[in-house]
Amino acid sequence: GFVPGLFGTSHGALQFMAYEDLKERYNKYRNRVSDTKLNTVEYIMMAAVSKIFAVAATYPYQVVRARLQDQHNTYSGVLDVIRRTWR
Repeated sequence: GFVPGLFGTSHGALQFMAYEDLKERYNKYRNRVSDTKLNTVEYIMMAAVSKIFAVAATYPYQVVRARLQDQHNTYSGVLDVIRRTWR
């Protein structure tokens, strides 16, 4: 589970990337300067949407990692976990 665990670091990066992109697009849509600060509701919405995106993108790797770390099953590798999980 160590190698798939390394992919966990991408979660924060994806969330930050999505948040910044959403903020920039939203400010452009509202005809504001791209670094204009968001109000509280806008901030919460951008944070929530970016978190949902990051979770959806990284959740499958978390399943693989958890199954590889399970001491009650034996897998021959990552592809075996994916194949058996899919089945």
